[in-house]
Amino acid sequence: MNSQIDALKASLDKLSGEMGEMSQMAAQHFDELHDAVNNVASHTLAMEAIIAAMLANIEIDQQAVTNWIRAKTAEFSSPEHGESAAETIARDFLANN
Repeated sequence: MNSQIDALKASLDKLSGEMGEMSQMAAQHFDELHDAVNNVASHTLAMEAIIAAMLANIEIDQQAVTNWIRAKTAEFSSPEHGESAAETIARDFLANN
């Protein structure tokens, strides 16, 4: 009976160790994902700042922008879904600059 309890304890200890390793790996992956998202957001903000400065001197045809977005996303979207997030962002960005 003691050998069965010892074997069960050893299995539980092994499982506990593996769960701890999985938790550490998940935390590491989460940190890496957070850094990647932060990096993308920082690049996006920098590009928006540059474009905003350019828009102060250049007039942009909003419909041309919308048409370009629709052409590039036509394969992945359908008209019945309405305006895409990209179209909304572009429209709002152009309206604010």
